[in-house]
Amino acid sequence: MSRPQKGEIMVRRVGSKGLAGLVMALVLGLPGMAQGVDFDLSKLNSEVGVNFGYGKNYKKATVQLFSLLPHWGLFLVRPGQQWGPLGISFLVEGTLSLAGAETTGFEVGITPLFKLSVLIFPGVMAHIEGGAGVISESINSPALAHPFNFTPQVGGGFDIALTPQLAFQVAYRFRHSSNAGISEPNPSFNVNFFQAGLNYYY
Repeated sequence: MSRPQKGEIMVRRVGSKGLAGLVMALVLGLPGMAQGVDFDLSKLNSEVGVNFGYGKNYKKATVQLFSLLPHWGLFLVRPGQQWGPLGISFLVEGTLSLAGAETTGFEVGITPLFKLSVLIFPGVMAHIEGGAGVISESINSPALAHPFNFTPQVGGGFDIALTPQLAFQVAYRFRHSSNAGISEPNPSFNVNFFQAGLNYYY
């Protein structure tokens, strides 16, 4: 069995602290969920939140990513309005990641997304989302060839109401990054992300 590399050890430490913070947020929110909190549909105009993500690629050398994903969004159609339980929104999401590879690396990026939401219970919303952004990746790994890439991505998840305006979110995201053929070689860097965090609707 290979010995963990220095970059991998550092991002594991950072990731474990982030995970502990999320678990604490969930524990503090459990009493609200147990009481069956419903979303205040009149407040579903905009959203702001942050997710913590863990990602790992599945081709070539292993790269582990621990990401902070802050976002802001605006409902174009809110659930409970024109389309019954369906809503659609536009989001802008930032990416700030620590990467564990040959050495410790990082990512910085921004992605516009469209999100389709559906209120499946008064206190639970499901969603699918997709978009494409740009990212700067400073990661020492044969899995990545270029520091600047484009990031088409798609995913989905659930928002669970903790209060009428605050939700705990769990989500999955598939993200591809490459340089769109600007230069060669151009290997694809594909990552499965698992995310959890908090959303505030206002």
